[in-house]
Amino acid sequence: MTRSRLSRGLVTLFAASVVVGLGLVAGPRMATAAAEGKPAPEYIQLSGAAKAALHRPDPGLFPDANTVVIGIHRDGNWLSNATTKNLSDRGFFVIGVNPRSDNNEAKAAPWENNALDLAQAVRYARAMPGVEHVVLYGASGGGPTTTFYQAVAENGSAYCKDPQRLVKCEGSGFDNFPPVDGIITQDSHPGNTINSVRSISGGVRNDKKLLNRYDTDPMVDRKLDPFNPANGYAEDGNTHYSQAFIDAYSKAQSGRMNKLIDEAEKLLAKAEAKGDDDAPFVMPMMDNARLPQIDLGIDHSTVKPAKLLKDDGTIEDRYPVESVRVQSLEPGDESGFSSTMMLTAKSFLSVRAIRSTNSLDGIEWCTSNNSVMCALQSVHVPLLVTAMGGHYFVRDAEQFYDMAASQDKDFYVIEGATHGGTGCTACSAVTGQSYANAQKNMYNLMANWLNERFAKKPATPATHP
Repeated sequence: MTRSRLSRGLVTLFAASVVVGLGLVAGPRMATAAAEGKPAPEYIQLSGAAKAALHRPDPGLFPDANTVVIGIHRDGNWLSNATTKNLSDRGFFVIGVNPRSDNNEAKAAPWENNALDLAQAVRYARAMPGVEHVVLYGASGGGPTTTFYQAVAENGSAYCKDPQRLVKCEGSGFDNFPPVDGIITQDSHPGNTINSVRSISGGVRNDKKLLNRYDTDPMVDRKLDPFNPANGYAEDGNTHYSQAFIDAYSKAQSGRMNKLIDEAEKLLAKAEAKGDDDAPFVMPMMDNARLPQIDLGIDHSTVKPAKLLKDDGTIEDRYPVESVRVQSLEPGDESGFSSTMMLTAKSFLSVRAIRSTNSLDGIEWCTSNNSVMCALQSVHVPLLVTAMGGHYFVRDAEQFYDMAASQDKDFYVIEGATHGGTGCTACSAVTGQSYANAQKNMYNLMANWLNERFAKKPATPATHP
């Protein structure tokens, strides 16, 4: 079904039900001030290239801490992430994990192996004295990693060896993942693969010659050029693409990705036939070409009522919940809109490739393991989905919530928050509203959610006749 285009000027049709003021929640586990007795982080060397850091809460403030939150990305540094401080300040053990591919995407091939490193951290957490619960935390690229892990933990290696996957997990290490007790996602993207098909330039017409180095410059169809004024582009920032252009561009993105998948599979087969385990795969105009970066009307809001965590700490049931994001690509930045990616055939297929017919709503979710939409259909533990209201994953997060098999699940949009969770100052300049409390509100929300499910409850007093 063709996605209807949501205008940036969409009018709020319903706003009601202020539920709770998170800044007013009482209780010792909600202490957020820096604690003098908080221990220093402890470095953990996992096997292989993986490593981690344990952040403990202040034992004086939180003597009954019993829950470990484990955060991981794909190639980012999580040893000292903002979450490690903010959630440990609120009474939780936090382990930040750097998998084998930290700071090097090419080392992420196959991407599935990062879950082997996460499994080490889960086992470490389970063995910690006093720990009763382990929860995974997936921010941005950590969302695909954590949801994939739990899908395998609940369903075994059959999940990641499904015949429809372009790349399947290998070896016996995926057969005994210890499951966790819950998952939190913070503005997770839907998958590196899904991001990639939505970020690939749809107008390139000579990929095969580029791959074989017959050509050096990509040939771009002007009818599929997002910077062509005839297609709706406006240098003043008020770009509005027609639905016809959005549909044509999205289909072209999928067509190009499908062809690149075919070429990568042929290239890898030739390399393996010669005794090599991989081959270079360098492609121009393959990243950052997202239409929503220019046209703010694309995926502008939720399509159902959702909960908006406002800057004053209250929660409003609203329809729709709109993103307040601003254009993230300025006039003159066209050269960076479709940057070159330097990968290998194996890393491309594992981290960047997924089949589709339309990059917006025609994606075959389970042709890749690197897909939150696929994983959450096989995950049943409690789930908290959060989207940042100053970014462009609001609609994706709503789909996570809708597609998740978990019975205990919830979804919030953090008003005016950037992808990293802080208040969006550029958004404030446009809306005239302050989003200074976005990060604090987000972590208070997460702490409340964790406490409601996993905090150690006082024993029931004995009764006497």
